[in-house]
Amino acid sequence: MLKDKIGEHAGEIWHLLSNKGKLNLRDIGEATHYGQDVIFMSLGWLLRENKIRIHNKNGRQFYELNHYENELYG
Repeated sequence: MLKDKIGEHAGEIWHLLSNKGKLNLRDIGEATHYGQDVIFMSLGWLLRENKIRIHNKNGRQFYELNHYENELYG
């Protein structure tokens, strides 16, 4: 089922961001070899679950994990 597959891809992107930190769309694509549509669906999944956040810098978007616990208690 497509929904399950996107969930798996979202998990892989979550692990990538966990290991590498803040990445842009190109970096995610190069690391995963996923098509842009899969990346966008996976990022949407992670955004919906409040697992990641987006930063804009110089007209480019970067994605990173939310670390609210570390910010609140670190």
